[in-house]
Parts: sequence; C-alpha cells; structure tokens
Amino acid sequence: MIFPDEPLSRHSAIRIGGPAQYLALPGSLPALLEVLEAVSCGKLPGPVRYIGNASNLLFPDGGMAGTLISLKRMSGFRILDGGVIEADAGAYLPRLAFHAARKGVAGFGFLSGIPGTVGGGVVMNAGTRSSEMADVLLEVRVVDRTGRIRTLSGSDLEFGYRSSLFQENRALMEGSPYGGCVIVGATLSGISGDPDSLMEEWVNLRSERSRTQPLSLPSLGSVFRNPEGCFSGRLIEQSGWKGHLRGGIQISPLHANFFVNTGRGLARDFRELMDSVRESVYRGTGVLLEAEVELLPDLSPASV
Repeated sequence: MIFPDEPLSRHSAIRIGGPAQYLALPGSLPALLEVLEAVSCGKLPGPVRYIGNASNLLFPDGGMAGTLISLKRMSGFRILDGGVIEADAGAYLPRLAFHAARKGVAGFGFLSGIPGTVGGGVVMNAGTRSSEMADVLLEVRVVDRTGRIRTLSGSDLEFGYRSSLFQENRALMEGSPYGGCVIVGATLSGISGDPDSLMEEWVNLRSERSRTQPLSLPSLGSVFRNPEGCFSGRLIEQSGWKGHLRGGIQISPLHANFFVNTGRGLARDFRELMDSVRESVYRGTGVLLEAEVELLPDLSPASV
C-alpha cells in the first residue's frame, strides 16, 4: 500500500514527524520489489529511505521528500529445528523473543525489552548489557536497487557497540559494495532451553523494563549511548536534568536517558534538549555524550 503525504507521526515510536511525500508499506518481498520498480521507472519519486518500527528514529517536523518504505508489515518468522530462526526484516523483536521462549529456544531473552524490528536491530546492533544482535546473527538477506537478493554473513557487517556496516546509511552510499541494499530478512541462532524457565525469564525481563523505563509515554528509547565505564542516564541525572521539560518533550523522571513526548512534542524540542543536555554534561564532567537515536535533519530528503 502506498500513501501520499502520510504523517510520519503515525509511524514514529515517539509520535513526531511531518508528512512523507510518499510512504510505502509492502507486506511481502514481491510487494517490496514492485515498489522499487515503481521508483526505478519514475512512478514514485526518489530518493528512497527504509524504516522499520522507527523506535530509535527522530523524523523531522518539516517532513521528508521522496519515497519512504516501511518494512514493518514484513513481519513473519519461523522457528526451525536446532534453535535457528528465519525472520523477515519487520519481525517485532519482543514477539520473536516470546515465541522463541515458548518453543524452548534460549539466547533471545535480551530482545524482549527492545521495541524494534529484526532489520532495525541488525542495523544498530541492538542489545542490552547481557547480549546484542551480533551474538545471535548468522546471516542477513538484502535486496539492492535492481531487485537482486544477496546473503551476507554476520561477520561481514562490521558490528560494534550499537553500530554495524549499515549504521548511518554507510551501506546505502554509492561506491559501497552493498550500495542501495536493504535488509529484508535474517537468520538467527539460539540454543536449546527449558520453555518454562525461558518464559519466566521473559516475564521477569518485561516486568523489569516496565519498572525502570517510562513505557506509558511515547519515546525513542535510550537517547545517548553509554560512555565506557558509566551510564548516560546517571550523568544526565547528576547534571540536574531529570524531569526537565522543553516544549512537549520531557526528560523522563523515571529514567533520565529517555526523552518522552508529553503530547505535543516536536523534533525541534527534542533536538534542543539533546544539545543542552550534551553541553551541560560535557561542561560538568568532560564526557561528550554520543546520540544513540538517529536524527534526520529538518526538510531533509529521504536519503542520499
């Protein structure tokens, strides 16, 4: 399905964003290939950008030109023998973790508290203190602009702390061996475990997340990456910013590394608050916080 002038706030975890010139929501690989063909022949405008659940992506208030392709409806997955999971890019990570636990497949509990998709999880090497996507990823399937499907090993993806080859669109740039590629699926590997114990772990992890994170209001999860040896939330709280409100965006009173939308928040408010917090923490501690959320510039094209 293709929607012109679609408000991106409807597709944002923090409910922020102006209109996309066109938003496509393919539900299958053939449907995605039809969208790419429409762009190629000029029926849909370029440039193209891909998104998943937009759980760590701040859309601009001014909207985006071109065609934005959301893969969140490509959400299927299969749990195979031996703890292997084949998942589409739009598969929701907590749901995948839940069904893996029910089937007695261990190794995916850390995904229960990450409100993103498999594709997005691979792009940013999503994880927690206990594990990350790089630990369970065997390979990814990608499609380039011509519709050609390729398989890349997890070892090809240059994983680091909350980063991968695909981070900041490096894999989408001209001249890259993976230029124009988008992740459409992944193969993950777990190990055998006891279903009852794994389900108890899943429930406990979800409960802990509810206790420590502001889930009742829209957010983008952790705003800043944790510096080595400390926590961004602690640095922000110690700098006196916990609970601070700017426009419609508040630094959560529950967790200072979460910025929540109290109702009418704008990307501008979010950015200004980020800049102020970063400057304050650096002035007080000498630590320069790095963004974990991806910020798209106002009135930006959809991609390069």
